[in-house]
This record gives sequence, structure tokens and C-alpha cells, in this order.
Amino acid sequence: GKLYYLRYPFKDRDGAITVATTRPETMLGDTAVAVNPNDERYAEVIGRTLLLPLVDREIPIIADEFVESEFGTGAVKVTPAHDPNDYEMGLRHNLEQVAVIDQFARMTEAAGAEFSGLDRYRARDLVVEKFESLGLLEKVAEYEFSISKCERCKTVLEPLISTQWFCRMDQLRDLALAKLRDQGKPRFVPQVPYEKVYADWLENLRDWTISRQLWWGHQIPAWYTKDGEVIVARSLAEARTKAGTDELRQDEDVLDTWFSSALWPFSTLGWPNETEDLKTFYPTSVLITARDIIFLWVSRMVMTGLKFIGKEPFDDVYVTGTVLDKHGQRMSKTKGNGIDPLEVFDKYGVDATRLTLASVGSTDTRWNEKQVESYRNFANKIWNAARFCLLNSEGAETVADPFAGDHATLPLHDRWILSRLNGTAREVNAQLETYDFHGVVQSLYHFFWDDFCDWYIELSKATMTAETDSPERNVARARLISILEQSLRLLHPFMPYLTEELWQRLPVNHSQFLHRAYANAAPTIMLAAYPQYVGTLVDERAESEMQAVIDLISRVRNIRSEMNIKPGDRIELLIAAKSDLQSVFAASSDQIARLTRAAQVSIDGNFEMPKTSARAVLAGGAEVAVPLEGLIDFAQERARLSREREKLQKEADKLENQLTNPDFVARAPGEKVEELRSRIADIGQRTTALDQVLEALR
Repeated sequence: GKLYYLRYPFKDRDGAITVATTRPETMLGDTAVAVNPNDERYAEVIGRTLLLPLVDREIPIIADEFVESEFGTGAVKVTPAHDPNDYEMGLRHNLEQVAVIDQFARMTEAAGAEFSGLDRYRARDLVVEKFESLGLLEKVAEYEFSISKCERCKTVLEPLISTQWFCRMDQLRDLALAKLRDQGKPRFVPQVPYEKVYADWLENLRDWTISRQLWWGHQIPAWYTKDGEVIVARSLAEARTKAGTDELRQDEDVLDTWFSSALWPFSTLGWPNETEDLKTFYPTSVLITARDIIFLWVSRMVMTGLKFIGKEPFDDVYVTGTVLDKHGQRMSKTKGNGIDPLEVFDKYGVDATRLTLASVGSTDTRWNEKQVESYRNFANKIWNAARFCLLNSEGAETVADPFAGDHATLPLHDRWILSRLNGTAREVNAQLETYDFHGVVQSLYHFFWDDFCDWYIELSKATMTAETDSPERNVARARLISILEQSLRLLHPFMPYLTEELWQRLPVNHSQFLHRAYANAAPTIMLAAYPQYVGTLVDERAESEMQAVIDLISRVRNIRSEMNIKPGDRIELLIAAKSDLQSVFAASSDQIARLTRAAQVSIDGNFEMPKTSARAVLAGGAEVAVPLEGLIDFAQERARLSREREKLQKEADKLENQLTNPDFVARAPGEKVEELRSRIADIGQRTTALDQVLEALR
């Protein structure tokens, strides 16, 4: 835009004061020029009178702390009818309000005969033209500033003075502030910064303009008589009674949307009547909302709830994060950068999308379809795991209580999964209490994928897939179904469709899992009790021992991969461990052999490990070795690994050269630079691992 420097002559002396404005057409409504009282440049002229050009209106020079001496010349024109700050200044100094622009952005008669009826921008050009012809246009400078525009049509908004209905806020504000300070309600999650944001806004609250010039909304309950008397009433009948006449006209304005919304928590429940719904459902526990409407909605619901019901409408306010586009911009219809959820549902599924949004939590995040895709893969994992369990569920229904008896006598992997399940239930319930939805998603994801699918199913597979029917097979199948059933209930709030579908298919008595409040309802996972933590089933020793077994199996699998041992080749395992771990490994030796494809598992306290073996140190001081003689061609494997190491080294050198080039680092996006550094670190780790393997093959 432009900044116009206009000169206003003194009335009773030579000279003029120059004011700077971005809207020269509004000078026709000026009623003063203001300066800062501490600005020494204007100390002698405060109180003097200026003669406003074009309209010959006498206007005073006033002093006001609001004026910024650094802006323009330090002297500003004051147009109380067309600027909110000038309006406030006008009230402080008792200035006249001259409206020179109407609601159609055309100049009024008060602007003068030459300007009346002109569009505001045509009037601007004419004002500048006349000031220039009078020698009163000092200069025009380029100037960048923000302007308010209509959200839809982008028309520049023009501030006008109009008669509106207001709601006095001091009493309502004090109620809300007292509730926050005395009882800490509502509790904001996260507390920082939103509690302070809420409190600061309340402390600086002003009276609220509640009338709007719209066609849709609650019409203002005010009527006017022929004589202009205002009658406020609850209904037309009451207004007629108060006025003593039937000739009334209702105010055409409607209430601000947020005023109506502020009443929502109780007006929807039958208020002002004392209904059962109002007694039962007010107040509620939590409001989940966005930070944008803490002022517009949250604070006003609290204030009206305390005023009309005497209770706050909710205990907690959970403020969600905002999902931004991939460039970090807010999504909007105007920018056209929104995401059509129906397209995402069709591509990845509703549950995967829901889980993605739940994982956002209270922090802003950029929309990333790869994250949705990963949760689609998780949904597939759940489906396939459940399908495997159902395909091997025959006989499970004959077992009334899969984990009956003394839990100490259960196999290690059964004690471990019960402990992990209950530990996860404890984590998830605690996280839900604190609205840590991101934490909940992570806990459930890792329990189901890592603990249940990757390990428990694999550890149980030999027994549950046995061809011969047996009580042991039925119990193993029933235990797997039991863990799956509880897992689906834990997942249900976050993946409702998938979990309902699978839960209904389980060979269990569904009614026994319903919450006691819905004991007689048709079985649905929606009404099932949410799994709770049972302390006696958490077994830290079982988790520690099982972790040692998992560590052993994982290390041996890594050795097979690194040494390029063929999947069909059976290996020998030599395990050296202390006596306590020896018994753990011995009890799980069949599972270890099956999951590492070992022909023989030997466990001792201190093996003499063969030279030509791949070795790994385990937790607890244990060690495992895989003799390589006869499994691989040592020379050929050394050559292959050396070529791989050389290739990695060349890639690392190339990346290092890029990062040592200051021009590249300066121009490249930060994400790209970080990606290269991560790749170099990864290459370093892989090179170290290759060196260790090459050493074992010498």
C-alpha cells in the first residue's frame, strides 16, 4: 500500500502539521490531530487549532499516550467514526464523530457535496488530487501494512460506528476467574500455555457486542413501539403486555453465534426447566476443542454455565493440535490445500485415519499420508493375526478359563504375555486419564505388533498348530484367543470398525465381557468393559527372563542374516550363561531352536567358543556362538562383504563431500541436510558391523 503525508494548516498562525495516513479519504471525517504528550517536537502546539482542508472544519491538537511517536511524523489524524482506536481516543477527549463513509463503502453527505455518493477509492483519488493542487500533499511513500478483509469475498472492511446490543461482562468474568483461581477449573490439557492464555483474556475482557446483522440465528428478544420505546421480553405476548399495545416491531438483528453456542451445554438439555437430562448430563467431564476458540466458545460456556446453572459445564478442556498441510500451512478452502477425508478413508480405511489423528495429540503436525499408510499396515496386521488365531481356534471354546490355576506354573511365554498385557492396560488407562492419546496409540501399537504378533504367536505356534487334538493344543488356542480378545477391547476406542468385526467372530461367550451397566444388552464391543490392570498378573521376573530369550533369538537371527546363511541350513547354537539363565534357556530350548532354525542347542556355563564362529554378547553376561564351518564359503563371503564395505565407504565419502560444501549446506533444505547426516551415521554403523563379521571370518 501507500502512506500519504498530508499537511493541515494552523488556524491562527503560519505553518502546518503533517500527518501520515493509509486512508486519506477518511480525513474528511477528522475531528482532531493527536500527538504523544512526551514528544518534545509538538509540546508547544498541543491545544492549538488546525483548519481541516477541503471541509474547513476547525479541529484541535490533542495529546494522548496511545500515539506512537515513531509512526510517520509522530502526529496522527483522528477519525472517531472510522477507526476503533480513534473511536476510543474520541471518547477520552469528547470528540465529535463524523461518519463520512456508509455501509455500502460510499461517501456520505457529511463528506461534502463534491464527495457525496462517491466510492471510497474514487474519493481517495480525489482527496489526494485536491491536496496536491493546494500544495498540501507533502509526499506519498510505499508502505506495507495489514488490512482486514472479508473472509469470503476478500473485500477490504471499513470500520463504521453503529448501534448494537452489548452484554455487560464484568460479573460473568469474575465468576469464571474465581472458579479458575479457587478450584483450578476448568483444567486445561496441556496446562501450559492455555491456562494462562484463558486467564489473561478474562482479566482484560470488555463488554461483548452480541448483535449481528445476519439472516440466520436467534433473533434479538427486543421490540419497538411506534414511539421508539424498547421493550425486552421473553416472548411477543409478554412484550405486548409490557408495552400495552399490539403494534410492535421486533429488532431484526440476531444474537452472535457464539452467544447461542455459549448456552449449548444446558440449553440442549431442557433448560430453563429442571429436566432429568439436565440433572444427569450437566456438567460433563471434558470438552475437546481447538485453541482457536478458547475465547470464542470455551470461556463463554464457562461464564454462562456459572451464571445460569451455578456450575461449570465441564471439568477439563483438552486442546488438540492442528493438522497442517505438508508445507506447515493451515488448511483452508481458500488456499485449496485441504484434505478430503472421504478420499483418505477410501485409500487407507477409516480406522487407520482415526488412529493417525488420535496419535497427533496436542501438538501441531504436518499431514503425512505415509503415517496413515503405516497404520493401514497395522490394521492389516491385526486382521491377519486374528485370522490366524481364528483358523486355529477349534477346541478353544471347550476351555472355560484358559489361564486357570497357579500362574507361577504357567510356561514362561504365557506368564510373560499376561504381564505385558496388564502392564499395557495400566499404561493405557493412565495415559487416557491424562489425555495422552499419542502415548496410548504408541503403547497399543507396540504391544500388539511387537509382543503379541512378533513373539507370543510365534512362541505358541508349535503347540496351537499341532495336527493331533489334545488338551494342550486346546488350552494354547484358548489362551491366544483370550489375549486377542482383550487386545481388541483395548484397541476399540481407536479402531472401532475393525475391532467390532473381529470381536464378534471370536469363539467366546461375548456377554461375559459386557460392562455391568449393559449386562442385558445385545453383545457389542462398544458396551464391553475396558480392560483394567490386575497387579498380581504383572510379573517382572517373567518379563526379564523372556527378554533374555528374545534377545538371544534376535541376535542369532542377525548372525544368520549378516553371515548370509541360507534359510534352509540348520545351525548349531552354543550358549554360555550363568546358572540362572541356563535354566531359562533350557526351558525354552525347543522354542529357541525352532525360531532360529537350529539343529542343536547346547547350553553350558563357559563354552570354549570355536574360532570360526559368529558370536554375540547377550544381556546378563551370556554369550552365544554359531559355528560357521560347513555353512559358508569363507573366502567367497569375505570377498562379498569387502565389496559391500567398499561400496558403503564410497557413498559415505560422496555424502561427506556434499556436507563439507558450505554452498550446498546453505542452499539445501534443512530436512535434506539432516537426512544426509543420518545416512552417514547409518553407514558408519553398518561399516562397523561388517568389520566385526570380517574379523570373525579370518
